[in-house]
Amino acid sequence: MEKMEMLKKKAIFQAARRAILENEVFLKEFVVEHLPEDYNEQDMVDFNYMLEKIFDNDLFDIVMGNKQPSDFEGVYNQRFLTDIADFAVKKREAIKSNVDKRIL
Repeated sequence: MEKMEMLKKKAIFQAARRAILENEVFLKEFVVEHLPEDYNEQDMVDFNYMLEKIFDNDLFDIVMGNKQPSDFEGVYNQRFLTDIADFAVKKREAIKSNVDKRIL
């Protein structure tokens, strides 16, 4: 369990070091809400590796829905990108809903 907690903290650190604010906010929430509950130890290692390697602009395109995980097939882990993209869609919809409520 200690190793999983260490890997989660590493993922939070990797999320916080993003140069683009949206990446940091969405990714940090994703990590806090989904890791390590949805990933095993090897998944966590692989996820952290992807976070070290992914370009901020590529991550931004996934988070903002500008590109789909399949656009990065063979470049980054598709499962992780799909999980992040699915989370981001829900998060963007929740934000939009809250904004719409404030306007009305």
